[in-house]
Amino acid sequence: MEAYQKGDSAVLPLLIRRYFDAIYRYVYRFVRTPAAAEDIVQETFIKVWKYSTRFKAGMTFKPWLYRIAHNTAIDYLRKKQPLSLEDTVEDTIADDTVALLEQSIAREEQERLTAAIESLPEHYRAVILLRNEEGLTFEAIGEVLGKSLNTVKSLYRRGLALLKKNLEVGPQE
Repeated sequence: MEAYQKGDSAVLPLLIRRYFDAIYRYVYRFVRTPAAAEDIVQETFIKVWKYSTRFKAGMTFKPWLYRIAHNTAIDYLRKKQPLSLEDTVEDTIADDTVALLEQSIAREEQERLTAAIESLPEHYRAVILLRNEEGLTFEAIGEVLGKSLNTVKSLYRRGLALLKKNLEVGPQE
């Protein structure tokens, strides 16, 4: 980002290509709709471009980017509209394809884990996904979520405990 701020316009497309898939995975796990996830990711990178001057020397790009993506996904969830027919059909087709290609015990366990993670309250789910799926450090997660290191560690421990409980007895609806 510092190179981009200094006028190297070729850097931004490189950053987008480098982080697009990871940001999409994270956002999709939040919103569970491919079309919405694509829109949120696109909006995230527009915000990166638009607010590039807010990136300060010495900051780490990855947590800054995930914070923008996280906040954009939260904004979407807050003003979420009912699913359109197109989204429903797209999800159904994608779900059918996945089910046909991956019918195994491992897949069933992954689905149980995914359902258990999705059943977690938003603040626990965010910390667990950022740590386990995206590999961010607790410090970086704190930057993304705007929380202290101790709070992030506490949320992670509590989230794991609740996740374990959900896996043992099933998610609480």
